[in-house]
Amino acid sequence: MKKILLTVVLFLFLAIISIVGYLVIFGYETNKFNSLLENKIKSSLSNVTVNIEKIKVKINIKNLNFFITTSEPRIKYRGNAIGIKRVDAYIKLNSFLSGKPNINKVNITSNEINIDKTKDIVKYFKPSNFKKFFLNDIEKGKLLFNIDLFLKNNEIINFEINGYVKNLFASVEDINLKDSSFIYLIGKDSGEINNIRGFLNGFQINSGYIKFDNSKLLNINGNLKSDVVLNQLHLNNILKKKIQQNFKDFKLIGSLQKKFQIQFDQTLKITDYRLEASGNIQKSKIKLQEPQKFLFVKNEIKNIELEKSEFQINYTGNKENSLNVNGTYKINDNFFQKFNFKQLEKFNSKKISIDVNFDDEIDIPILNYNSKNQVININTVFQIKKNKINFEKFNFSQGKNKINIENLNIENMNLIKFNDITVKTYKKNKVNNDLQISYGKTVKITGQNYDATNLTKLLDQNGSSNFLKNINKEISIKINEISNNVSDKLFDFNLIGYLEKGKFSKIVSKGEFEDGKYLDISLREDKNTNKKILEVYSDLPKLLLSNYKFFDGLSGGQLLIFSSYDDNNSNINLSIEKFKVKDAPGLVKLFSLADFGGMVDALSGEGLSFEKLDMYMEKNNQVLNLKELYAIGPSISVLMEGYVDTKTGLVSLRGTMVPAKTLNKFLSKLPIVGDILIPKEIGEGLFGISFKMKGMPGKIKITVNPIKSLTPRFIQKALKRAK
Repeated sequence: MKKILLTVVLFLFLAIISIVGYLVIFGYETNKFNSLLENKIKSSLSNVTVNIEKIKVKINIKNLNFFITTSEPRIKYRGNAIGIKRVDAYIKLNSFLSGKPNINKVNITSNEINIDKTKDIVKYFKPSNFKKFFLNDIEKGKLLFNIDLFLKNNEIINFEINGYVKNLFASVEDINLKDSSFIYLIGKDSGEINNIRGFLNGFQINSGYIKFDNSKLLNINGNLKSDVVLNQLHLNNILKKKIQQNFKDFKLIGSLQKKFQIQFDQTLKITDYRLEASGNIQKSKIKLQEPQKFLFVKNEIKNIELEKSEFQINYTGNKENSLNVNGTYKINDNFFQKFNFKQLEKFNSKKISIDVNFDDEIDIPILNYNSKNQVININTVFQIKKNKINFEKFNFSQGKNKINIENLNIENMNLIKFNDITVKTYKKNKVNNDLQISYGKTVKITGQNYDATNLTKLLDQNGSSNFLKNINKEISIKINEISNNVSDKLFDFNLIGYLEKGKFSKIVSKGEFEDGKYLDISLREDKNTNKKILEVYSDLPKLLLSNYKFFDGLSGGQLLIFSSYDDNNSNINLSIEKFKVKDAPGLVKLFSLADFGGMVDALSGEGLSFEKLDMYMEKNNQVLNLKELYAIGPSISVLMEGYVDTKTGLVSLRGTMVPAKTLNKFLSKLPIVGDILIPKEIGEGLFGISFKMKGMPGKIKITVNPIKSLTPRFIQKALKRAK
């Protein structure tokens, strides 16, 4: 009996196990639950119609409940078919046994669906951020979803959606996604997107994630990584047209990682954001459409290359943005140099820090400094706010050469003020500039040395630059030694003056040469004409005239300059007494063409002597008119006039040149009283030559013609000088 009972129990146990195993693995197909599942779905989801042919009943051992499943049910929402692959409904075992089945979870799995068809369903949803985003910002793509609906008392209390999206095209304000794919998990108030691939604003995304929280307002954060390969076409889509128009060609290879946080309001408008982007630039080249010219840089910049560089960008909604870039770069065909660039932007103000090595040629004429074949370092920190620039520091260094500027303020491209400027430069291993400039109640320039090779540029008041127009201050200069590209040096130079709108309106100055010779400069304003009167006296003219090719080879003499000028025109009277001209290329060529062999010999020997030179010039912004130049000496006399186009450099001069012996012989025959007549003794020989000089600098053509008679003007000059 016991054996029979044991056998029955074992049989029943095996039967139950077999039935449960069958229901777990294969399930039981029936149509008894069709109406139950259809009614539950209809009651849970309004406007949904469901048609289920067959249902399988299975057991979930883990949760001790039944679930019923169906494949390819025909489900429509407001008449629009939904491509559902399978529907599973979970029923608690106790409710099933009590005869009142209670569904606590429904799982719906879809086939792959075109997003365009899904929009026909989403448009009937209640207004929400998701609905607006889905309808307005998603353009096209494909998706698959698994929906878990959690129910209590047959009502949905929560949901979870997961699946994948591919070939997605979407845009939200300035964020554009193209040909993207990812997997996703979306809950009632939050979600995340992983394994992102595609293109974001033209950048290819290799991997990344995006998470969002919609419990109150929509908040999104994420991390995207990509390799970057950009060309001119990508640049056109990223940069503003005005910026990229000057890029003739552009290439960039590197990598990029973006971390971001974005907050939206109820209308999906961005209210706050934070973007952190970092990466490297393996190689980049920018070729400019129009070469750029910068102050003191000798060569135009045609292209820029970056290599082995890293960058970090931070942008925030409160307008606190930063950009850091460091690595190596080169301009044109130079060598790669190190650089470090930092920019912090806050409330419409930018603070920029630059530490860069620079190997292109720098030329600063006012200091007679040139960095040819040298690498210089520029280290500066400055702030930009609207039309103001404040250089907290500007340090320029190359070996022993240093230029340091502290707190220099510029507004509307005009100097406002500065604290101190220190300059120390070398030429051929000797100090040529050692200066300190301070800005207080008075502008003070003091120092041991100043290279005045371009000193005349300081005295030229007709320049178009107005960089100093806001400076109205007294100025004092005290320099121990002023040198030049000539052997003469000026010692103990002192100047007291006044700057009005950045230009000298008053000067009293004096300096000493060797052997008791001196330089005296004065500047004052004529109150009647409002013109400035400049007077210069120098026992050694060459120091002031060495910049003018016209006076090449001049030595000795005494110089007197009297000039009256305003912003548009100037009249200059220049006089030099008892000087010599030696090795002057223009005169050598002129004498050679005129067959004045003795004059050429004199120029190449001790020099050709002159008793006096008088010159009268008129100058404006376009032309320097040489109204008259008359030079007389024991060997030759010259009368000349013409002009120089200051914009093109064109030179046009003409004149008369007569040997002194011929001139003296002619003058001796003129009547003491009466009109000055051209002599009739033509047969006694030629008086001299007439000449013309015309052309661009370095290409001036000289022509000469013999003359047999002198103009009355030349004779008048000669007689006046003889008296």
